[in-house]
Parts: sequence; C-alpha cells; structure tokens
Amino acid sequence: MLPPSSREMFDAGEALPPEEIARRQLRSLNRALRFAGNRLPFYQRIFAEAGFAPGPVRSFEEYARNVPSIRKADVAGAVRATGSGRAGIEALGTSRLSNVVMTSGTLGFNTFAFLTPSDLRGGSLLNSLRELWVVGVRPGMKVLTLSPAWHALALLDTRGITRLGAEVVIPWGTFAPRFVPNFLDAVAAHRPEHILLTAPVLRGMIEECDRRQLDVRRAFAGVRYIACAGESLSAPYRRYILERTGIEDIFERGGSSDGMFGGGECFAHRGHHISADLHYVEIVAPGTGELLPPGRRGVAVVTNLLRGRSVYIRFNTEDVAAVIPGECPCGRTDPVIELYGRLTDSVIFEGRIVAPADVRGVLDQFPGLMGKPFQVERSGPEGIRIVMAATPPGEDLTRATEAVRAALGIDAAVTTGDSLALGWKGQVMRGSRHG
Repeated sequence: MLPPSSREMFDAGEALPPEEIARRQLRSLNRALRFAGNRLPFYQRIFAEAGFAPGPVRSFEEYARNVPSIRKADVAGAVRATGSGRAGIEALGTSRLSNVVMTSGTLGFNTFAFLTPSDLRGGSLLNSLRELWVVGVRPGMKVLTLSPAWHALALLDTRGITRLGAEVVIPWGTFAPRFVPNFLDAVAAHRPEHILLTAPVLRGMIEECDRRQLDVRRAFAGVRYIACAGESLSAPYRRYILERTGIEDIFERGGSSDGMFGGGECFAHRGHHISADLHYVEIVAPGTGELLPPGRRGVAVVTNLLRGRSVYIRFNTEDVAAVIPGECPCGRTDPVIELYGRLTDSVIFEGRIVAPADVRGVLDQFPGLMGKPFQVERSGPEGIRIVMAATPPGEDLTRATEAVRAALGIDAAVTTGDSLALGWKGQVMRGSRHG
C-alpha cells in the first residue's frame, strides 16, 4: 500500500534503528558472499585469484579487509571474454530474463545489467519508489523524465512513477545537446509538475530559453520540482535555478549505473539517501582500500543486497564520496552519501582529494563561469590548474583564481585551453593527472 502523499518517508524501512540496520546488513553481506561463491562464475574466479575463501564475516572491517573489490574494467573484461553481454554476475536463478540495461561506457566499453520480473516487482522497484518519493514525486503528478531508454534509470523511473500513480511523459531524445530544444518544447506542451533530467540538459534548456528570448519562468510554469542526476549541484547553481525557473525546490540524484545503486536528496539537501536494506556502501581510501569513517572522503564501494538481477559485490565505483555524519532532519536513518565526482577527474594530494565538485562550487560564484566545462590538472607538488574551454565575456580569470585559492586553501590557477573535448552528454571529459 502506498503511503499518504503528505508523509515524508515512503516506508518504515527508511527509519530503522542504526543497530538494526547494521545487524541486517552484516547478515545480508554474508548471504551475498555465500551465493556469489557458490553460484556466480565471475566471483568464483575473483575470489580464487585473491585467495579468498567465502566464509562468515563478523564485522564490516573484516568484510573490507578480506573480500576483494572489483572495478568496471574487471566487469568489462568478463563481458568481452564471454562475448554475450553477460559477465557471470547475473543472479537470475530460475527466473526468466525480462530486461537488459546498459551503461554509458565510461571506459569506452559498455557493460550490461540483467533484470528479472521478480526484481522489477521487488528490490529494484522499492529502491526506485523511495528515490522518487524523496525527491518529491507524488501520486497524481505529471512527471517528465529524460533518461535514455537503454539506461537503468529509464526502466526503473518509469516503473516507479507509474506505480506511484503519477503520469510519466517521455519525450524523444537522449542527453546529447541537440535534443535540448525538443525537451524544452515538451515542457511547454505537457506542463509537468516534476522533471527528472541531468544538470547539463537543464543548463541547456535555460540557454535555449535565452536564445529564443523566452521568459524562463513562463517556460517552466507549473513545474514544482526538478531532480538532476549525473553531477553534483553547487549551492550557487541551485540558487540560480530557483531564481530563473521559479520552481519550489531542486534535488540531486546520484549513484552508479555500474553497481546498480543510487538515491536522492531529501529536503535537507545533505546528500543522497541510500537504502541500507538494499545496498551496502563503503567509503575506502584510494590505493590502500582502508575503510574510512563518516566524514572522510574516499571512493564509494557498493555491494548489492538483492537477487533476481546482476549483482555487484564490493564494486569500486571510482566515484569520490563520503558518508555524511549526524542525523538527518527528515527522520530517515539510512546512510547519507555525498558524491563529489569521478576519481579520475580529481587531484589527489597527501591525505586529501580535490574533486570536481570543489572546483565547481567556486567557479559557479561567477555568472560567466557557472556551469561552464573545465578540466582539473595537477600543477606542481601542491597545486592545481583549472582549464576552461574559453574565457567568457566580462569574466576576469584572475578573480576566479583568487577565489579558488581562498576556498580550497591550495595553489591554483584558472586558465583557458583549446584542447578540451566535449563528451556526448555535453560535458568535458575531465581526465586529470594524479600525484
């Protein structure tokens, strides 16, 4: 039964006592290890190569210390080896395969996730319902979603939206910039109350309004909420969107299509609520794999606690993240994870990670630099170089340089370059040089 639309939480599973969450997660982790060791060829090989014999783990520290982690390259290599799209991580049992979804190919090679009807009625649907609920989707709403059909979000969002009793509108196109005018036309034609999209697409829609000399608030009339996936949103950018569009609130969604997990922000905007009964997320130090406490940045490593689908065990997302300490005002007790960008887009100093979100938060204070693509590079032993595609008219990069230095407490320079290549989503492929 769906909760009353006025209720903040979707179900009681989001507000379990922390000690109960820990007990259930540890039990589920042991169950996942047993299943993978007995039934899934990919993990049988990974465990054997690491000299790990699946057995009971008694603590989260022991789990992090003993169970080998995997990366996208490992899964992609297994897909190449089978030649079938399968990697040996598919916990389908005797259920029939119903859907195959694809990643966007971060490493230049797409991997696939397999789902069954039981999962689409069970754990994956529950995760979607909670995520949609936390970002403000309610029964009776008209929701425009822009996820491309091959992406996991498209499948799970549309099922979740309709299960909530809301109406879903799916315009033609994908995240490529050439479809932005079509998306803006769809907003005008259908007048949704909620929009699910990515930050670059939202920026493009506002720029298209300006190009057409169309009042942005009129274009977004009737829209109450927007939820963005794909990258972190800075505080200046959030204020800008609220002012330009006149919407009530903007939310951030985050997770990983590789790893098949994710969550949304609540009204407190502290980070992403991750369903602890469906996914276990660790934050570990890059390089050493040390399990880090709340408040410390590392990379997010996820273990799915689900069946009837592709299952990721200790999957290193290679996304910079941290568990946000403290209680959330919304009352949820599941972990709040903040995501700061890809590790390969960041610069690592001794004991510190400077991520794209850190830089974006400073640059967005300058109207001419807000949302503009950039690349972060290491410069010397304790500095960074931020390369913009071009200097926007009226912006002095000297002021931006001073602001970055003051905010991040490191040597920095903001400059321009002509070698930045835009990805298909309209974002710079921001590979950096690590120290």
